[in-house]
Amino acid sequence: MRLVNQQEIYNTWIPVIESKTTVLNAEKKNWLANYCHNHSLNENVYNNGYAVLSSLNGMGNTSFPAAPNGTSQPFYNGAQGSGDKFPSLLPLAIQIAARTIGFDIVNVIPMSSPSGVLPYLDYQYTDGKIESGVDKSTLIKVNIQLTGSTPFVVGTAYFVRIDSSAASNSVMVLTFVGKSRVDGYSIFKVADGASATSSSVSIANAFNTTSTYELYATDLISATALAIESDGTALSGNQLQKTASLVNALEDHIFGTSGAGPLDNDTWSGNFTNGAYPESPMDRATGESSYYRTMGIKAYTKAVEAKTFQIAASITTEQIQDLNKQYGIDLVAMVENALVNDISHSINKHILSRAFALGVGNAVQFSKVELGQQGSGVTGLNIDLTQTSGTAATTVAKDHLGNTVTMSYQNASVLGTSNGENYLTFGRRLFSRIMAAANIISNRGGRGPANFAVTNAQLATSLQDISQFQAAPMTNTINQNNGSLYPVGTISGMTVFVDPNMTWNDNRILVGRKGADDEPGLKFMPYLMAESIQTISEGTMSPKIAVKSRYALVEAGQLPQTFYFTFYVKTNGNILG
Repeated sequence: MRLVNQQEIYNTWIPVIESKTTVLNAEKKNWLANYCHNHSLNENVYNNGYAVLSSLNGMGNTSFPAAPNGTSQPFYNGAQGSGDKFPSLLPLAIQIAARTIGFDIVNVIPMSSPSGVLPYLDYQYTDGKIESGVDKSTLIKVNIQLTGSTPFVVGTAYFVRIDSSAASNSVMVLTFVGKSRVDGYSIFKVADGASATSSSVSIANAFNTTSTYELYATDLISATALAIESDGTALSGNQLQKTASLVNALEDHIFGTSGAGPLDNDTWSGNFTNGAYPESPMDRATGESSYYRTMGIKAYTKAVEAKTFQIAASITTEQIQDLNKQYGIDLVAMVENALVNDISHSINKHILSRAFALGVGNAVQFSKVELGQQGSGVTGLNIDLTQTSGTAATTVAKDHLGNTVTMSYQNASVLGTSNGENYLTFGRRLFSRIMAAANIISNRGGRGPANFAVTNAQLATSLQDISQFQAAPMTNTINQNNGSLYPVGTISGMTVFVDPNMTWNDNRILVGRKGADDEPGLKFMPYLMAESIQTISEGTMSPKIAVKSRYALVEAGQLPQTFYFTFYVKTNGNILG
């Protein structure tokens, strides 16, 4: 369906794009050219006779075709999948692309079909299995911790036994390695226990919703079970009731899997803690007499389906005639423009809402893993500029999984106190937090720093107000012209955008990274950027115009939330000097 020569596509369509729009960005022109090529191959004419909804066979939901039953069956015995093509109006598609701000913060990858799959890989420590009682996985990750303020200790062994009424020794020994640097889950090294039947107990059996196994600090039968919890909630009966999983090797590298000291018997550990570093690899004799520990790759696919935004407008023949004759107005073009504008704002809000939600998810995980906060009321980089002490203010947010999260603010100094706070120092606090969020993204995402930020008019004005403040110079190109509607400049290489849909007191700041197409994060995948359909009402003979846009917004990769960070700023609306 595509031309073999990519340059031929660019030569054909980029001159059209440049003549019809004001798009200057080379990256945007390239993906628009691919989009134009894909859909120029699929244009069709849509025409129906007199019809109502009940008399038409609809497309229905996207359905994948089923494989034949058995290799001897002809292929047409499999279930049929859905399929349809709509006409596209390329000038409208270009118009939406030029006017939608959300495209500046996500990668745009045109789709040539309304559905498909997105493959990606996961690298795991896989020298064993979760489900096997004989060949247990050496490393597991599970969402449990000790209750209260007592943490698991790196290098300490914890013993898994049937509930305290059973007179048996441990069936499994879990040596704590550390916490995941991304989600904060506990990581353990697994070994068989002292019981003669220990090999029959799998990790999956010990960690499930009906588990009767408990965790102990010692292998003595008379010991008391440890109280454990998950996400701040104590588990029933101190039992291991959370599902265990394999450990991701890239995000949660574990020292010890490739060699733990000269004799391969040093403590395994995860992230560096308080400056503690592993000592050394194995010596030669130990290395040549030891089996390799293994990593593995697991492939996944994520279903991608083009979803729909659509809107229509009706106008009378009198409106068309009178407005054209009296004012010279092309009413059909004006109505199309209004429909395009409505859909462009819908797409923009969809993209930004998902980016903000991903940023909340990363902020919550950062607060739990890096700041040690548990339960509700995570702080992140949130700041309250209206009070110095007392109970911290809170706000409610939604993360990328749909969970309701209570976000707490850090109390800050207020104007008029003896510490020299003023409107310029308030703005500088915003600069510092934006840069901190960029570094968090670089550290947790592992692909590079953030390169954009999105906020509202109030906070953007504060940034403009201090852009040339010299007491503590900072690299920025924030301009102070009042003609900037979307981008207002850069801070340390990050482009700052103003979202016109955010109210004056919607003081959120989203910091994010738009990486390469093959990096994690949000990917905008248009199938039909815009389709215009015009019909004539058989009852009134008046024209009706409809615009439809179909695309997929994909959260690609294993950890797309690590490319975004959202924080809140509380003001009284008087942050400006």
